[in-house]
Amino acid sequence: LQGLSQGAIPIGSFNYGAKNPERVRATFRLLAKLSVLYSTMLWALIMLFPALFARIFTPDAALIAFTGRALRVYAAAMFIMGIQIACQMTLISVGDSKASVTIAVVRKFVLLIPLIYILPAFLPDRTMAVYLAEPVADFIAVIFTMILFAKRFRRALRELEA
Repeated sequence: LQGLSQGAIPIGSFNYGAKNPERVRATFRLLAKLSVLYSTMLWALIMLFPALFARIFTPDAALIAFTGRALRVYAAAMFIMGIQIACQMTLISVGDSKASVTIAVVRKFVLLIPLIYILPAFLPDRTMAVYLAEPVADFIAVIFTMILFAKRFRRALRELEA
């Protein structure tokens, strides 16, 4: 997913530099579609076959069973991460790396780390609460990302068209 989205940066940047806002929009739309498709396919594989992924790292049946449950919780919101990655990388391609870094910081430091400490205090299964922090942070971060992206991307294209 990172490779796909980072590969789109030069295309978006070239079209942004060429003052071609429609190609910038088209690049983003294609990247968003492919990223959501990819993240959804990976999410579906994890949800359907979590033990398969655990078996890559261990033959221990108890650990595989636990990992299967934990991986489903941890990856519960993975299908929407294509949106975040596409928006974040598109912001880089239009020269707004500060917004891109803000998105990354909000997701991991502002949301995830506090949720890792907060959720176990409120849920009976403290271990699963730690794993649950990831999809909760992802869900909130994607909403934040879409709002910030909509404002910054529109502004970047308006400046380009002016």
